[in-house]
Amino acid sequence: MKRIIVSLLSLLMLFSVPFTVAGASNLTTEQKFDVLKQKNIFTGFADGSSRLYESMSREQLAAILFRLLELPSTLSSPSYDDVLKTRWSYQEIEAVTRAKLMGGTGNKVFSPMQNVTVEQLAAVFVRSYGLSGGGSTPVTGTVSKWARGAVSLALDRKLIPQLSDYTMDASRALLVEAAYAVYEDTHVEPLHVRSVEPLSYQSVRVNLQQWTDNADISRFLLKDNYGNKRSIQQATLSQDGMSVTLWTDRLVGGVTHTLYVDGVGWNYVTIPDDTTKPQVTSMVSNTNRTVEITFSEPVDTSTATNASNYMLNNGLKLTTIQISSDQRKVIFTTSEPVDGKTYQLTIRNVKDLAGNVMDTRSDLYFVGSNDNTKPKVTSVQINANATITVKFSEKIRPEYAVLNDRYSIDKGLSVIQAVIDSDGRTVTLKTSAQQDATLYTLTIANIPDMVGNVMDPSTNWRFGGVANPGSPIVLQSVQPTDRNTLDVTFNRALTDTDVKNFKLTIINEDGTPVAWTDWQSYSRRKWGSDRAVTIQFRNKETNPNLFREGHVYVAKISGVAELVTTNNADRYTFAGTDIINRDPFVSQVIALGRKQIKVMFSEPVKNVDESAFRIREKDGGTVNIDFDELNDTGKVVTEVVLRLVDELQANKTYAMTFQPNIITDAAGWNGLKTSEGSNPYVVYFNGM
Repeated sequence: MKRIIVSLLSLLMLFSVPFTVAGASNLTTEQKFDVLKQKNIFTGFADGSSRLYESMSREQLAAILFRLLELPSTLSSPSYDDVLKTRWSYQEIEAVTRAKLMGGTGNKVFSPMQNVTVEQLAAVFVRSYGLSGGGSTPVTGTVSKWARGAVSLALDRKLIPQLSDYTMDASRALLVEAAYAVYEDTHVEPLHVRSVEPLSYQSVRVNLQQWTDNADISRFLLKDNYGNKRSIQQATLSQDGMSVTLWTDRLVGGVTHTLYVDGVGWNYVTIPDDTTKPQVTSMVSNTNRTVEITFSEPVDTSTATNASNYMLNNGLKLTTIQISSDQRKVIFTTSEPVDGKTYQLTIRNVKDLAGNVMDTRSDLYFVGSNDNTKPKVTSVQINANATITVKFSEKIRPEYAVLNDRYSIDKGLSVIQAVIDSDGRTVTLKTSAQQDATLYTLTIANIPDMVGNVMDPSTNWRFGGVANPGSPIVLQSVQPTDRNTLDVTFNRALTDTDVKNFKLTIINEDGTPVAWTDWQSYSRRKWGSDRAVTIQFRNKETNPNLFREGHVYVAKISGVAELVTTNNADRYTFAGTDIINRDPFVSQVIALGRKQIKVMFSEPVKNVDESAFRIREKDGGTVNIDFDELNDTGKVVTEVVLRLVDELQANKTYAMTFQPNIITDAAGWNGLKTSEGSNPYVVYFNGM
């Protein structure tokens, strides 16, 4: 029954989107029907058609739920007089009845041929969760009196869309879309892990070989070298879907831990405890007398909310203070400021979670404002490439303007990306696939101006769909992976020529032009992604500190064909990092057989040759290597298979060490890690 409820939750959530599901497969509804038909979940009609736009009957719904949720069938007496054992849907109807998913329409009457309405779907699904009574969302459309509470509860949870008539029939197309999404959700592929990389004493990154959109925290388990389970508090999927960052409880530095990803274990050594002081990275003041301070890392609540650690001049007083749930932002209110007057803020004695005390900051200034004018939308325009340009009456807060949930479109169309222009007043929206000859209505809400005035909802912005737009390349992000390496991500796949001609220039650092003297770069397609480029820099140093934490950089991209450059779309502002570019290292060794092992690296490497490796029994003799199966030192790889002369023995532990000046990173600048302090770097593995 638990599986039924979980699956129904997925099904119910997806019924709120008629024909387009954000994040789901790009298949058409007809193609999804064909897939489900191959899986024997749908059967189709005798003439082979799907009849997607016909209404669905109660027995059709029962049959799909029966097959999709794999409900058990047992021999029993008929529960309904109008569903005899000879009826094709008898077992299915009996199964959903026993599971209490559906019931009869009268005394021993199921009405198998009766159509299913939207309000009936709402009632079935809400009842599945044990909910009763009414919800908080007003029901403005036509609805039966008995179903009003269930419809309101379903609307609260966005289980069904807002409609003008909830008594209308639900189509088979709706059922196909929902059933396909549930099928995908219940057939999750294991994550294909490339490497596990510690980022701090409380975070570790799982680098993937293939893209994923599922980073559920339940897929990960962490244990220390004593077998004790350690808490994983949060799992965050990267923008490109190629890595997952896990936030853990405080771990002791220098200790080997095992991270299990979908049941497969990966060893890594924790980074020593944090000794970096917290820093103020931004300050924003609003007209409602609030000031928002953002720190570089989570800070201690007791010191961050201590009013004596904040001082204001010119007679301005601090009245309230609070901290955000992620403990990185402190928000306080003040007495009434004088419009246009400059105030100085001094912050001191705030600690991070490791107890490091910040350096006193007395260089923070803001201007008092009594601006109470709310921003408005002045125009909405659909473009030839199917993007939507939204213009506002004044500059708006960029961190809110780029949130997709601030924009809603009817008829199942969803906003999948919002980008604010450098003028601070123009936002470009990218949507899911639009339909030709279709009129859409856009609503925009909950976006504040630069001083905090929140707009009133702006509705009834209409535009016609563009079904087959061109496909220009749009720069999506520039993200430092360490102090001298950047990942640059685009909206679609790059050609080999694009990657070959790719060029990135740092225009300025903290507003000051950057001198490029002695800078060199190495760029390649990001491992596991066709939409991203990794570019590594060096000057006179192999691993220079180019992108420093606390500093802001502006990058400009060139060399990519069809790159959108209007309104500085080829530029991207990013912050530096304190992560150093570590030498590549062997992250894991796995025995594939008695005379075959796989060696996995922490990042793409080249110059791989069997002479770089040494193997011995942990407390015994040497194991000789015959050859590496790659046999190509110029190829960039993340793993290699070694063939052995000597056989490995089961239940024995082996140690692998590494020779210097052979294997390098993909750029050829950093050699493979061969030592740990004054001792050789060793990776242990078991025979089989």
